[in-house]
Amino acid sequence: MKKNIFAMFAAAALMLGMASCANEDNPTPAPEPEPTPSISDKDLVGVWWEEYEYADVTEDGVPFTSVVMAVRADDDNTGCIYLGVFDGKSEEPLAVYGGFEESGFTWDLLEDGRVLLGDPETGETYSLSRTRGDSSYGKDMTNVANTNLTYNSNGTVTATNGSSTETLSKASAEKAEELIKQLDTKIQSNVKLGNGGKAPKDFDEDDIR
Repeated sequence: MKKNIFAMFAAAALMLGMASCANEDNPTPAPEPEPTPSISDKDLVGVWWEEYEYADVTEDGVPFTSVVMAVRADDDNTGCIYLGVFDGKSEEPLAVYGGFEESGFTWDLLEDGRVLLGDPETGETYSLSRTRGDSSYGKDMTNVANTNLTYNSNGTVTATNGSSTETLSKASAEKAEELIKQLDTKIQSNVKLGNGGKAPKDFDEDDIR
């Protein structure tokens, strides 16, 4: 009986020793990392938007309760920022800031997801790292030179302007057409807050994919 117990302990010790030897001399290889999906400019083409609560007043002193932010990226690598403010009583915005004339840009999507923005008139590239001290709306919030955009791996876009950061989702073609029509129309009828009387680029559903 003692011999059997001793034999069992010896076998167990041998197995443990072999396992230890295998672990030290032949370590289990680490799993291969998941490949990072490549991104291209076509991933950014479209209209990215979000509506969120925000209480303030327009430049005319009219109170609003919510904001629609929309970033448009066309397939010719141009785009613009829109910011519409709403009072919750009407589907039509009280005022719209931005648009092609006021907040137009050129863009290039980098491999790490950052979006390089530029001045469509001069070709100058804006810095990728900017901050702004206040949180006012209107022209400050649609100032492209104060805006950072990042395309995220989950298919959203992060828009940062000073202390404000929003996560934008891609609109369907139908929703994008509705948004741009709604925002462009208000800019055209609100010259003081918009583009100085210049008509923005016409929206074409073929611009987005």
